[in-house]
Amino acid sequence: MHQIRNALASATLAALMSLTAPVAMAQGKGESVKFQDYPGTGNTLIRVAIEKGICAKYGITCQLQTIPTSPLGVQAMMAKSIDSALAPVDAVNQAVLRGSKMKMVAGGQVNSIVLLAFGNHVEAPNAGKGWPHFMQDLKGKKIGIPARGSQVEVIVSWMMEKVGMDPTKDVTFVATGGVPTSYGALQSKQVDAVFSYDPVGTICDLAKTCKVAWRADSAKQPAEIAATNGGVVNQVFMQEYIDKNPHVIAAVIRVTQDAAAFVNDAANFAEVLAITQKYFKLDMPQGEAILAANLKHYIAVNNFRAAIDRKAVQASLDLSLATKAIDKVSAVGDIVYDRAP
Repeated sequence: MHQIRNALASATLAALMSLTAPVAMAQGKGESVKFQDYPGTGNTLIRVAIEKGICAKYGITCQLQTIPTSPLGVQAMMAKSIDSALAPVDAVNQAVLRGSKMKMVAGGQVNSIVLLAFGNHVEAPNAGKGWPHFMQDLKGKKIGIPARGSQVEVIVSWMMEKVGMDPTKDVTFVATGGVPTSYGALQSKQVDAVFSYDPVGTICDLAKTCKVAWRADSAKQPAEIAATNGGVVNQVFMQEYIDKNPHVIAAVIRVTQDAAAFVNDAANFAEVLAITQKYFKLDMPQGEAILAANLKHYIAVNNFRAAIDRKAVQASLDLSLATKAIDKVSAVGDIVYDRAP
């Protein structure tokens, strides 16, 4: 009986240790961790974590550095000027295929945020009918995209080909840059429509200066794009950093989980908005209202998540193959940390 009691006690102790170990390990030792931020709603989870003392709660000091694009963020991380890039699956996949070892350890902005907006000067009778109907309204039009050869152009070309259009003949692509210049090009009628990002869509909705036909973050079609939502843009670390600092990575995961819970609680919206405005001001008429509406939309479509949906990551890899953006992809396990939420 004595041996049985000892065995039971040991088993109970082991079970308790296994339950408490993740919490104990999820504690930094005062390390500073520098994350990539973007203009706009940016790295909302880390912004909130800093301002609400969540990083300090888990023993790390979170810092942010604004870097406007994911390729530059990944380069900065590889050069060790930041510790974590906020990067999409395709960027991580391509870097890993080129021999750089890195993994996504927690979520960030996990939905695809590409959208299509038509200028008011253009007749678009199918704009409100959803995919694939609005594609016919693009024929013969000048279409603004962030840059020629960009991932957006690849996706849009694929969308056209799926409905029997020829992207080299049926439309004219025009590089319109980021959000301010894309919206400006639409308003000045340099282009007839833009595939861009918010707050372009939010401006269209509030100012009624253009009309949104499609949002990838909430549209059900094309199904291949909808399937990527839940794993698109995540917090990425170099494998070397993960191996050397597993306790810091565990802390980062808990930080993003707590921050996501705060952000997605409707009772905290005013505070989340105030934090967002502390980091970014939209310098234009109705700027505060536009930023608030943009943030509210992203929360409504569950864009700010700590968890990485592995099926969505696989869908992103599959989409890269389908669009012929790349002819080879990594395994999900090669680009997602095995302990990521």
